[in-house]
Amino acid sequence: MHPLDTHSRTELLRARAGLGFCNITKCCTEVCPEHIKITDNAIIPLKERVVDAHYDPVLWVVRKLRGR
Repeated sequence: MHPLDTHSRTELLRARAGLGFCNITKCCTEVCPEHIKITDNAIIPLKERVVDAHYDPVLWVVRKLRGR
């Protein structure tokens, strides 16, 4: 989530890191042994990027029409 990091990692986050399974209940923050509170500033924005890129119905229709 660093502003200078411009590389898109949405496919990695969705397919390999399992971010698609995140239900945004912040339960990971509650059980974190290191007491890391990054859900609001990192995990939730990344989840929104993955959803926008892969599950947005409008973008899905546009991709189908363009053949991508």
